[in-house]
Amino acid sequence: MVLEPPVHDPPLTDYPSGQRHSQAWTEYHQSVSDTLATVHAGVTDGSDAAAGQIGEYMTATGGPVALVSGSVANVVSLALTAGDWDVSGNVQFSAGAGTHTFFGAGITAVDTLTAATFPTTALAQAISPATRRVNVTATTTTWLVAEASFAGTVTVTGTIRARRAR
Repeated sequence: MVLEPPVHDPPLTDYPSGQRHSQAWTEYHQSVSDTLATVHAGVTDGSDAAAGQIGEYMTATGGPVALVSGSVANVVSLALTAGDWDVSGNVQFSAGAGTHTFFGAGITAVDTLTAATFPTTALAQAISPATRRVNVTATTTTWLVAEASFAGTVTVTGTIRARRAR
């Protein structure tokens, strides 16, 4: 939307404060104010931001998903509409008895890796990958992913979250 000032109706200045007024200019300034209020609207009353508004929040939980050692697996996804999103999540690994070399998780790609000496008994490991900016021009599916290197069994569950940044 393009708002143009009413060039055919020059503003009048006749108040000591220098305030400008005319019906056309008053309507123009109100239109600009109304547009800015809706384009950059967020919420301040504790309610949820509506779809398309700054602060819109989405979440999904998925699993359990059985992993194959050394392979990246999709845990859960969100369909993000056009916009600029901050996406985060967490993955809970449930490992049976066996050897466990590493666990990794990320948004779309494994970018957080936990490598350590793990016990050979059954264990649980949680990882929260770094928040990732996802800026898309059309609805795009974004995944929370996990990977592990192990002998035995490992399953994962997870939650992915997204908040519209702008």
